[in-house]
Amino acid sequence: MSFRSTLRLTLIGCVTPALFLIATKCSPAVASEPVRRGVAIADPALRAEVADLNKAMIAAFDGDPSTVARFYADSARIVGPRRQTVAGRSAIDHYWASIRKPATWTLEVVEVGGSRAEAYQIGVSSLTSTGSDGQARTYVCDFVVIWKRQADGTLRIALDLYN
Repeated sequence: MSFRSTLRLTLIGCVTPALFLIATKCSPAVASEPVRRGVAIADPALRAEVADLNKAMIAAFDGDPSTVARFYADSARIVGPRRQTVAGRSAIDHYWASIRKPATWTLEVVEVGGSRAEAYQIGVSSLTSTGSDGQARTYVCDFVVIWKRQADGTLRIALDLYN
């Protein structure tokens, strides 16, 4: 089979760009996971762990948006619309501290895959906040998060991509 045929099959089997990235640069732990229609089947315990982290992020945000920064690794990056990038502990702390108190924030876990050491999450974020004019505005976006297990055993966000 030629490289072109292999690439074509890889592209057809992948559902999202994140899965393409993982499929083309996967570690042996990822490659050994079961696959259904080109999508890695998430370990139920890993999916539950990521879902719990999402709930904890929302709870932290409701209390004080700046506390969400603790869910990120020190060397993490956040990449938003128009390639706006926030990188490193200090910048991530400042990013979350600068968010005004919202009315509501929800995170939907659409898909989780990868391995216990490095997992990905595809989701939907919905943030409603009050503008300076007193009107509520809701920002809904899709996101991909790469979680990496830290030395202390916790998962932290290494990369947060959203549109």
